[in-house]
Amino acid sequence: MATKLHEILAVEGDVAGANKTILAETFNTFAKKGELFNGFVRTLQMLQDGAPEAPTEYKEVDTTVDKRLDYQKDFVTRYLDVVLQKESTNQNAKADIEVDGVVLAKDVPATFLLGLESKLKQLRDVYSAIPTLPPGIKWIPDTTKEEGIFMSEKPEEQFKTEKVIVPQILYEATKEHPAQVDKIVESKNVGKYSKTLWTGTISSAKKSALLGKIDKLSRAVKKARQRANTEVVVKRTIGKELFDYIHSV
Repeated sequence: MATKLHEILAVEGDVAGANKTILAETFNTFAKKGELFNGFVRTLQMLQDGAPEAPTEYKEVDTTVDKRLDYQKDFVTRYLDVVLQKESTNQNAKADIEVDGVVLAKDVPATFLLGLESKLKQLRDVYSAIPTLPPGIKWIPDTTKEEGIFMSEKPEEQFKTEKVIVPQILYEATKEHPAQVDKIVESKNVGKYSKTLWTGTISSAKKSALLGKIDKLSRAVKKARQRANTEVVVKRTIGKELFDYIHSV
């Protein structure tokens, strides 16, 4: 059964991790555990007759550089082959971006589709921050200005007031006493402000529609990537060929 691209993508992380681990392990063995590659035998010959014989000291060689390299080679070879097969298949892995039965783009490479998904997420964040028309006001397009400018249908009205002093008689004058008058400060309307508002924002309905389009496009791109990743894997190897060259000494 032919291997599909999405299957090889699923194991790429595992083989990449194994490759990284084995390279670090082999480096550490070569750099810090040199004693594993060495052995010895040591005997002691006594010079005096009758002296007790000492035991022979002996240490086997635990491993060889060739063995370690062969062990490492298997992991590196598998990793390199997986990457080569993925990249070779990606050259053929393509799909159309289709929304509501309409093809927006044909034969888009799978690698581009993957990147496009994240780019559309970033774009959506920008559209989510779009300011909308302030509520509570009826907005109409202003045909005297550039497109996209709205004005309030009715101007806001507000009175201009000033403080005035108004005398207030507390007690009327009598033959015996003069009138008692107090001063009261009152606010008096002296004018009327009329304020027309303009805005370059959009309606909440339009913003919602824009976000809906991006969401629909994102779903279409994801489906296209999934279709592209069903491409049959191109069977190629490179690890063995590279190590055959490296070790041809």
